[in-house]
Amino acid sequence: MSDDWEEDSNPWVVKSLTRPFENPWFVLDRHEVIHPGGAAGEYTVIRPRRLAVGVLPIDSDGSVHMVGQWRFSLGRYSWEMPEGGAESGEAALDCARRELEEESGLTASTFTKILELDMSNSLTDERAVIFLATDLRPGTYKPEPVEVLKHKRARFLDVLARVCDGRIRDAMTVAAVLRAHHMAVTGALPATLARAMLAL
Repeated sequence: MSDDWEEDSNPWVVKSLTRPFENPWFVLDRHEVIHPGGAAGEYTVIRPRRLAVGVLPIDSDGSVHMVGQWRFSLGRYSWEMPEGGAESGEAALDCARRELEEESGLTASTFTKILELDMSNSLTDERAVIFLATDLRPGTYKPEPVEVLKHKRARFLDVLARVCDGRIRDAMTVAAVLRAHHMAVTGALPATLARAMLAL
């Protein structure tokens, strides 16, 4: 297997750009292009206006705090970690703090950035930043008026099992739980927390 990670230059040619739609949450950019293979075509990109931010809260006993809500776009219920979008000018960490308290009623003394993601990179340039929150304490539960949320505390291994069998499918939550498990088994977390997370 090659160890060559060299990156190629951009093979696309953009001939024109129009913006047929925009709202407070995203814009659509329509590009007239020459494809890498040489054919003319178009490529429309969805550009969200906010950075996606997620925070995986883990208690000292290894339990994880999850949020349940009906996702309109999917037409089904979804269990996730607290998530949201950073407001204009808001730092990712400040958004993580805000979303954690709004959606779970918790605050945390320690936030560790564990992942940065490109979400669905064939359709959108949406980026995500994910934090691990520890040293948790009660805060003030204050969901947005449009949100109807449930809050659940579960063993880390139970959440991991639901990720692995597809019952938890939210992309940021899946990535965060798998990353947290990797950190626990490779010594990247405090030993006492890792043992609690992995305890049967």
